[in-house]
Amino acid sequence: MKRLKYYLLILCAGAFAACTDLDIPPKNIFNEKDIFGSIEGATSYLARLYSVLPMEDFRYSFQHGFNSSGAMYRQMCCATGEAVGRDTQGFFAEPGSNMWDAAYKTIREINLLIEGLPKYKSGFSDSDYNTVLGEAYFIRAYVYFAMVKRLGGVPKIDYVIDYPANATLEDTWTPRASEEECWDFIGQDLDAAIASLPDKNASGRATRYAAAALKSRAMLYAGSIAKYNTVNEEHLGKRICGIPAERAAGYFEAAYKASKIVDEGGYSLYKAKWAAGNRDAQAENFAALFLDESSANTETIFARYYKEKFLTHDYDNSVQPRSTSTGGNDSEVSPTVDFIEMFDGVELDADGKFGFLDENGYYKLYDNPMDAFANAEPRLLGTVILPMSKFKDQYIEIRRGLYTGKVEEGKGISRLIKEGETAAYETLGLKDVQLTGNFNGGPAVQLKTPYTPYPGATPVTSMLITGLNGPVNGWNFGNIGGTYLRKYLDPDLENNSGGKSTQHWIDIRYAEVLLNRAEAAYELTQLGKTTSEEGDSYRDEAFRCINLIRERAGADLLASAADLNSVDIVRRERRKELAFENQTYWDLRRWRIFYDEQNTTRYRILMPFFATDVNKYFFDVRFTEPRAGYNYIFTYDTRYYYQPLPSGELTKNPNLKNNPGF
Repeated sequence: MKRLKYYLLILCAGAFAACTDLDIPPKNIFNEKDIFGSIEGATSYLARLYSVLPMEDFRYSFQHGFNSSGAMYRQMCCATGEAVGRDTQGFFAEPGSNMWDAAYKTIREINLLIEGLPKYKSGFSDSDYNTVLGEAYFIRAYVYFAMVKRLGGVPKIDYVIDYPANATLEDTWTPRASEEECWDFIGQDLDAAIASLPDKNASGRATRYAAAALKSRAMLYAGSIAKYNTVNEEHLGKRICGIPAERAAGYFEAAYKASKIVDEGGYSLYKAKWAAGNRDAQAENFAALFLDESSANTETIFARYYKEKFLTHDYDNSVQPRSTSTGGNDSEVSPTVDFIEMFDGVELDADGKFGFLDENGYYKLYDNPMDAFANAEPRLLGTVILPMSKFKDQYIEIRRGLYTGKVEEGKGISRLIKEGETAAYETLGLKDVQLTGNFNGGPAVQLKTPYTPYPGATPVTSMLITGLNGPVNGWNFGNIGGTYLRKYLDPDLENNSGGKSTQHWIDIRYAEVLLNRAEAAYELTQLGKTTSEEGDSYRDEAFRCINLIRERAGADLLASAADLNSVDIVRRERRKELAFENQTYWDLRRWRIFYDEQNTTRYRILMPFFATDVNKYFFDVRFTEPRAGYNYIFTYDTRYYYQPLPSGELTKNPNLKNNPGF
């Protein structure tokens, strides 16, 4: 990395220097041999390419693309129903120009390396040579995967176009390959990477198993497109959108086989803090998984690492509860009730919705709001901060307002609003309800009797209207629902203001590989396949993988493989396990169910209230409140199953055709 920085520094300096003697070779110019002729030069070259990988990590933003300082706004999870966020008011699309130029620049640089490296093979050990070449194939596949899942077929360029020296302008007008060809090309590059890469490599660099894991992800995506996509767009004799349905089984089999290679690497589900039968330990373990960068974390396969003063991000500044924040922004992410209902042990009503009302239609009352989630699977508590969850040695107080009316014994509290209400509480003239539009929370309201807000607390005789962490309806920083995000939050970070976070982003982990395998196996059973080439029962292996995930999560285990009788069981497990890891968006796309879930959809949020007459909490569940004129209604535009190509590229290259609808 130091050498790469040195190269960049002197190259930049050279732009401002004048040559005083044209006969003297400039000392700040590096030729191909200087870079590709040694392991040090090649490693530095690769380091820059890793730094620009199109990874949807902490610094990825739908609005601004990759490596963005604005990633705290409009987070991807707020576009999927996993959460609601103040700045994500409805459907929005990733701009088509966000990655094209950068992607093809990276591809060109990789092609230069792949073509140039063999000339200098004698300067490398066999191991180093194969590693560099394998990393090049891995990075090229990674970049093409990022493009193809967005656009379908793209120009497939696996050689250096030397324009204008040895190529005409017309030679640069490469047409789009078929989508099928592109997925096959990605698979071929990853096969080359698997064959060349070592079992172990430096942190943040690809290994044989990272390549296999990425292949399991990519081929699962391709299989889903072959099975579920209905768009058929052709250009110049190529099907640029869509894959023949008969290819689905082959792609699912490739995903399955790739996942089995990963097993050879000794990876396992993280259980460093896990204990059987201990719900608190299981919740803590799941939260710790995303923060543990030590050798104890046997789940991480490929990650991007951050370091103070070198590369940081804003994650903690964008999801932090207000009461634990040290400044800057507050949370942009409030997990929805729709998401919470997926978890085992959450009490549901007869309609499968969160059971916040009793059999008489009154609110259920709780001494502590966490009592409502006493039986929820621990993975939920490691993912979401619920009202009065503990974080940073604080009990996170979340309260929308106070109910000051009389609570008669045997009657309870009737619903504050009608089912389906979309207006803000403040506009409804609610009787016996006190609200405030800011985080000051005041004024304090006297309680009839002292109340102990959490274990070990000093009893209080009054309470502010709003909790320290809201939610409120004013256009302030802070969540618009009664939950916060726990996953990836660093409890030891002393200063969460902008650019202070350094936890690593786990791009690929073993749990995903197991889920990829389970889904591919189940899809194969639906296509009439029963056993793998190695003799594995696809259904039994899917069952085993799902139960491994569920056991670690503290969820209810499936009793037998026969219980795995719907693809929705596999999908639901995936959505719980990989939530808030920028996976759900792409899953909804490849399953082609985004519009099924988002058709004038309003997501439901949890609203905690405190009844001062009886010192009890209750929950209201309602649609997201409107804010500043925004109604938070989501309708997915199905054109964006294939995003538009950049208009500038269509102008420059007459052999390109845009995707349908654009």
